[in-house]
Amino acid sequence: MKKFICAILICLITPITFLLSGCDSKNYDVKDFYTSYKNIASTTSNLFLNDADNTYGLDVTAYKIDVNYSLCPTLSTLVEDSSTPYYYLKYFYQQLLDDTLSPVHFYGEAISNSKKVSDSQGKQLFKCLEEVKEDYEDIDYYVGILMTSLNATNDTTVNLSCLKIVFSQYEEALDSANKLSNIVSTIYFNKVLSNSNFDYSTKSYSSLTEADLTRITIDTRTKMYYYKSVYANAYYQLYVREGDLAETLSSTTNAILPNYKPYTYIKNISSLNAKPMSTLTNSLQSIHTNAVSLFNLQKTFDVAYKHFNTATENVALLDLTSASSANEINYGEIIVKFAEGMATDSYEILSNLIDLIFIV
Repeated sequence: MKKFICAILICLITPITFLLSGCDSKNYDVKDFYTSYKNIASTTSNLFLNDADNTYGLDVTAYKIDVNYSLCPTLSTLVEDSSTPYYYLKYFYQQLLDDTLSPVHFYGEAISNSKKVSDSQGKQLFKCLEEVKEDYEDIDYYVGILMTSLNATNDTTVNLSCLKIVFSQYEEALDSANKLSNIVSTIYFNKVLSNSNFDYSTKSYSSLTEADLTRITIDTRTKMYYYKSVYANAYYQLYVREGDLAETLSSTTNAILPNYKPYTYIKNISSLNAKPMSTLTNSLQSIHTNAVSLFNLQKTFDVAYKHFNTATENVALLDLTSASSANEINYGEIIVKFAEGMATDSYEILSNLIDLIFIV
């Protein structure tokens, strides 16, 4: 009897084991990563692949997934009118999602072209990408409902209710977007680039060459998309996640958005134009000081940001109350301390470098 039962169990377990092993052994080809990201747009009805604004002047062509407003002229007009809640769809929620995903837009192709990405990292990439894909499909669905509603009725209450749902879906997508950008940035700066954090403290400021200044300029441009994503995530965790912002923005005209200085600063930069070399050589000491400061901070920044992300996986800051557990309160403190501490410190150094090197 026991042998018979064991045989039945083996028959039941074997197919499950086979299926699970099949899932685990799925082949992820990193060279398809960026194409797979871009292809998300082709699986949706109301989204399309658009050029990403190369604000910081990297020598890459980048793409983002955007709402195809041309499909609904009414929505297209409303999102450009800052006196309506619809304005926040394009100029707040979409921008926040784009900024969070900026490492994917600008580092993704380099990762796909790299032979240094491990199999485990490839699996992480595609797992996170699948989550982003699902969230974009949900955004597509609810944007479609909003467009249909706007075309069918002038009932403001109904249409704004649909808009609020779209806002809420963007908020959902920001979690998966941050996870993907985080793994993309980790791979890009630690695997793809041969040396992404050069120590200029080994040289005196007076010995900096034009080649050094050119490198500092390029490195600063490159890191801007990483920091933009970090600051966007900090903003989301401080002021958006599990809060009532979707309700506020969908029911209020001329609402005052929360201000987080690092994110506000970096998202409002429209372009970076390098100053002439003669100007840079007149600021060698200040450039050297800030380049060294950024290097020293970066050595511990990644670890601190990892702790920040771990904390956000355990609590939503805006959910915390006096009844929250001590452990939850500790996680909340980690979130605030990173956003107001190390992230703000990096912004101050970065803004100094930008003022010294670029015409903004």
